[in-house]
Amino acid sequence: MKLFMSANRKAKLTLFLALALLCLSGIAAGITIARLYVNEKWVRHAYDVEVSVKDVESALADVGRHRIAYRDSGSAADLSEFNASVSRVPVALLDVKQLVGDDLSELSLLEKLEANANERVAISAKSVELKQANLNDPMKDVALTSEAARVSFDTAEISDQMRRNEDAQLSKRVRISSVLFAVALAILIVSSAASSAMFWIHYRLLIQELRDRRAAERQLRQLSGRLMHLQDEERRKFARELHDSLGQNLAVAKMTTDALYASNRSDPRYAELAAVLEESYSQTRTISYLLHPPLLDELGFMSAAKWFIDGYSKRTGIDVSVDISRQAERLPRDLELVLFRILQETLTNIQRHSKSPRAKVRVQLVSGEVKMLVRDFGEGIPKDMLANFENNGTQVGVGLSGIRERVMEFGGKWKIKSDGAGTEISVIIPVPPHTDSAPEKPHVTENPVPVD
Repeated sequence: MKLFMSANRKAKLTLFLALALLCLSGIAAGITIARLYVNEKWVRHAYDVEVSVKDVESALADVGRHRIAYRDSGSAADLSEFNASVSRVPVALLDVKQLVGDDLSELSLLEKLEANANERVAISAKSVELKQANLNDPMKDVALTSEAARVSFDTAEISDQMRRNEDAQLSKRVRISSVLFAVALAILIVSSAASSAMFWIHYRLLIQELRDRRAAERQLRQLSGRLMHLQDEERRKFARELHDSLGQNLAVAKMTTDALYASNRSDPRYAELAAVLEESYSQTRTISYLLHPPLLDELGFMSAAKWFIDGYSKRTGIDVSVDISRQAERLPRDLELVLFRILQETLTNIQRHSKSPRAKVRVQLVSGEVKMLVRDFGEGIPKDMLANFENNGTQVGVGLSGIRERVMEFGGKWKIKSDGAGTEISVIIPVPPHTDSAPEKPHVTENPVPVD
């Protein structure tokens, strides 16, 4: 069991927790808001009940007022108004009944209110009937008016009781709404703060992971650069040993064979042996120079590059045009070696893959930067292979990867363009200060020859 998690896993875990917290808080806030909406709906319902009860009271008051007006005037208009107000009473009662619904306490009060309203309407209707029959009896009018007043007091009491019930429900629901609003607000504030903290931690972990990755890449690049330096040093040593040991032995053997052939001209085997030894010595010297050309240490990059390109053209038949600035004749030793290795890799790739009959090499020193361009006019690199290399460095040989590592080690930039008309590799490397001591004289003393 691992006791410690990597920064990447911590970042993923933190992101998951932040998203989970946002989802849970969203669900909780949604439920709370839904309940708040329902409670607000009941608050509006309480107001609607109170308004409907007032409508019943208003309709009953209109019945009594129009009764008195008709009794005093006996006009048809007042009678029509009385009949209209009577017809509004059952409508108002029906509205209250629809709003009350299945609330038993309110339904019982509504039944009392309905009975009371019917009684008030009946009293007023009886008074109107007496007026219509011209049976004006002051005693009966007083009695009916007293009865109507008594019933109206009952109406007011029932309505007040219904309003008190609704006010109590209203107060309760208002308190619940306030609590729900506070809960929803608290959930949103806490979840936002916690999620923001989680996302901040996730961001910091990503930054840490990026730093770790860059540090690992730097270490890997340093290791790669160190390996390439070791490889170059081994090439230098191997080239020197190859020339000093095997090369010198072959030279001595050839001299001995030449002496034997001079005294035994009749034996053709000495001539054949001398030719074989000459070829072996030439190949050994060529391999030694390709591993590490002595001109690179003695005369600098420009001389070594021209020597290598001359031998390359003779060996491969590829015509190479060369344009090397005189300013790039001597550069820091490590940079000269890097440029020479890049030149070797690019020209080798042209020979192996491009099928190009010609190539172009240009090296310039401009504003403290050395710029190298190598171009061929062959088949080009397939688009999918080039895309994979640019994205993740895959599907290419070690040549292009080596070029990239060497350029990046010096803090330079490189670009590769390829199409059906050929491939172009451009390299820009800043020139470091000349910190090297004077170049040591190469151990190989004889003049190098082009690679045939």
